[in-house]
Amino acid sequence: MDSSMKDLQQLAVLDPARGREPTALEWTRSEAFVERVMAGQTTGASARRPVRRRLVMGLAAVAAGAVGVVAVPALLPGTAEEAVAAWTPTPGSLTGAQVLPQARICAGNDVGGSSSAVDPADVLLAEQRGLATLLIMKKGSGVIVECLSAGDDDQLASMGLADGPLPALPAGTVDLQTMSSMGSGDAMWSNIVGLVGPGVTGVDVRLDNGKVFQASVKSGWWAAWWPGPEGGEVDRLTVTVHTAKGTTSYRPSELP
Repeated sequence: MDSSMKDLQQLAVLDPARGREPTALEWTRSEAFVERVMAGQTTGASARRPVRRRLVMGLAAVAAGAVGVVAVPALLPGTAEEAVAAWTPTPGSLTGAQVLPQARICAGNDVGGSSSAVDPADVLLAEQRGLATLLIMKKGSGVIVECLSAGDDDQLASMGLADGPLPALPAGTVDLQTMSSMGSGDAMWSNIVGLVGPGVTGVDVRLDNGKVFQASVKSGWWAAWWPGPEGGEVDRLTVTVHTAKGTTSYRPSELP
């Protein structure tokens, strides 16, 4: 063996980061930076301010606190494609009692700890778009999670959002808790989740390709999912917030 290789091996033992894997947040920041470089948006001193969002690229997830975990179960062939094909821009609002089968599956997964007991009041937000049901719910551990499923049994993904209740936002404002994109080809989809303050009457999302759709707003949260990659990209959409005083639009990087 070359003596220099032995030297490298000996030095590797002294490396304090030896064997350490980057965290999900570090991966996300790196991938977001690469995206900006490839788009020609980073040039020395004029580099663009990084997006301060918990952005999810592909299958890497980062959310509030220590519960930034995403689970993507194995799906039957065509399940994700069918959910994407049946997507609707206007969601149907559901109660906790109406989504108990999906809530039990969401509570039973390992994201944020498995929980066997589920009460309709644990469901903070539930919407239906075609075949898919999106939930934001509180588990028995107090962890708040998001789950997206197609039908009663096929769970597309689950993501931790917070270790417990979050402080209320000022009236008429929203924030951004997480964005993500998953899948590929005809099965690629994105989602966006945040908090809303009192007085917010609605939230719309407009993609840069012109597509506009409504987010669901309930229990201090807003959320939506849609076919496409924009949730895993930097500022490829606009969030419009409606209040009694009017409307205000933001790029994701402008939201707190």
